[in-house]
Amino acid sequence: MEHHELPIPQHFNPDKVGDVWRVSYQERATEAEKWAQAHNIAPSAEDTNKISLLLVDVQNTFCIPDFELYVAGRSGTAAVDDNRRLAET
Repeated sequence: MEHHELPIPQHFNPDKVGDVWRVSYQERATEAEKWAQAHNIAPSAEDTNKISLLLVDVQNTFCIPDFELYVAGRSGTAAVDDNRRLAET
């Protein structure tokens, strides 16, 4: 299986994973299409690599202290730490 290293998209900022902000989904979708084209990423139905990263139910209420689903873990910032580690892999 051929492995391709991809850059982290520009909109990801590991210093902001603990913040809440409004997402422009239309803008993000347009950026995603351009990013996929720039990196020759085929639609998943045509791609030979079926899974390279699987994120389940990622939402900011897991990452923000005082929100109803916050995951503090042993460190006190576990969900935030997990999101930052994604950029390091």
